[in-house]
Amino acid sequence: MISTIRNALRMASTELDIISNNVANAGSTGFKRSDGNFLHFYNENTPMKGMNVGFGVIHEEPRRSDSKQGALKPTNNSLDMAVAGVGMFMTVGAGEELVTYTRDGSFSLDTSGRLITTDNRFVLDSEGRNIVIPTQLADDQGGSSLMDTIQIADDGMINVTYGSGQIVQSGRIGLARFVNIAGLMPVGGGQFRATEKSGFPVIGGPADNSFGGVIQGHLEAANVNMTDELTKLMRAQQAYSGSSRLLQSAVEMSKRLSQ
Repeated sequence: MISTIRNALRMASTELDIISNNVANAGSTGFKRSDGNFLHFYNENTPMKGMNVGFGVIHEEPRRSDSKQGALKPTNNSLDMAVAGVGMFMTVGAGEELVTYTRDGSFSLDTSGRLITTDNRFVLDSEGRNIVIPTQLADDQGGSSLMDTIQIADDGMINVTYGSGQIVQSGRIGLARFVNIAGLMPVGGGQFRATEKSGFPVIGGPADNSFGGVIQGHLEAANVNMTDELTKLMRAQQAYSGSSRLLQSAVEMSKRLSQ
């Protein structure tokens, strides 16, 4: 009995952690709220055939991610991007091979002209290569002109206009989609990695097949509904409090019976 109550207490504590994380990231760009997936836990070796001996619940990993689209907010920053529809940006850290996926399109350029995230991860194209946007362009006379404007089309094509008036195409944004996006594992910073439950990524470009388009100068807000989260928070707190009282009563009963 005590082990069953302990599992219920652990479940309520996990639920509180998940909801608290959702509330804390309500203002984070591209954040996708999570839900806890809890399963009933039974004993495999039962004294009688057909008898189900329950031990409460356990939490299934990874957390189930809610992939619902968040609202698009205009920023007027030419390197900010939002995906309208299906698809996630692909990023990789310096010296890493593990690709992670995000809906946070808060991008900028480093000193080498590489497109990077707010935590300095490189943004990839559909071929898995770093996207590089040169900040200046050499001309035939040995001079150079600085970057003037950046235009990113719905299909992810990046066109850069330089001071000389020349327009250069500097790659295309890559996107990934999954059969089960809810099975992605959150790794922090709005980044996710693929798991067995999510399946392998399908790579492509914006507006291709079932991929959504890229909206320049916009960012996707978190898909957290504060009213729903606070309601779930109160319910989880009540479950935790009730389980705590049950555990205390069970311990006291055990002590009395052992005397």
